[in-house]
Amino acid sequence: MIPIALSITMAENERKARVSRKGRLVRRAPRITEQVNPASAGLDTKPTIEILRIINREDWRVAAEVGAVIPQIAQAVDLIVEGLSRGGRLVYLGAGTSGRLGVLDAAECGPTFGTDQVVAVLAGGPAAMFKATEASEDDPGLAVQDLRALKLSARDVLVGISASGRTPYVVGGMRYARRVGAKVVALTCNPRAPIRRLADVSIVPVVGPEVIAGSSRMKAGTAQKLVLNMLSTAAMVRLGRVYSNLMIGVQLRNQKLRQRGLAILMDAAGVSADRAGAALNASEGNLPMALLMLAKGISKEEAARQLEGQHPARVLRAAGLKL
Repeated sequence: MIPIALSITMAENERKARVSRKGRLVRRAPRITEQVNPASAGLDTKPTIEILRIINREDWRVAAEVGAVIPQIAQAVDLIVEGLSRGGRLVYLGAGTSGRLGVLDAAECGPTFGTDQVVAVLAGGPAAMFKATEASEDDPGLAVQDLRALKLSARDVLVGISASGRTPYVVGGMRYARRVGAKVVALTCNPRAPIRRLADVSIVPVVGPEVIAGSSRMKAGTAQKLVLNMLSTAAMVRLGRVYSNLMIGVQLRNQKLRQRGLAILMDAAGVSADRAGAALNASEGNLPMALLMLAKGISKEEAARQLEGQHPARVLRAAGLKL
């Protein structure tokens, strides 16, 4: 629900946008992500603690607005699960803060879930992750080039991320995705965003004007990160890469993660640290395989055969592992 003060501000801006004078252009209302937030007026005159309280009060709105669009997030997850099940990919596309958030989520999916099916495309390429190259977001053709290089196909699901919902790079990429037959999801904080017309599913948490007008790295960015967390996590749960609430797809590439893997084996299979370690070594760090070996007393080869092409979590439950 949009707060009353915000609703009044939006209505006033819309009224102004309709007013024109003879011989002059009609002035458009600023996008909601560009509007001035009355709650943070005079921010530069406040003491530090009050600045922080204002930011925190505004941030409290974000989770509620994300909660309001859970039905749309669920629709998007279903599309993603279908695409990944067919061998496709979840492709995040964005520029600036929105694109960097996509890169962040995609980068975490490999070590967390053991998948290479989540990728991100950022306007300006890898260098834009660390240094702003915001001019690249104005080129819709650049997105087409990037997606062609990625070999985007009809099996993939593209999530276009844009706080304003009108970034040319994202618009161009979404149009191209539709042409190749990929499913398309829009993630924006602007209820009147043009990218909604290009999407099979639109996710629009309306978090309102930012504490600093136009700084969509704040509430809009937080909302986008929460939604991306939900999209990737729920899809991986649905695909069996989580057993109960344990990350059985985790890549055990350092000591901390190996200890986490051992703890998962001990908890889920009810075995000692020594038995868990032996199974982990025998399975070469493959947790579903190690769990099945422990649950059924079978060899690595037989566990691999039973898991091949199957939903890992369902196989483990059928083996009697219950948490």
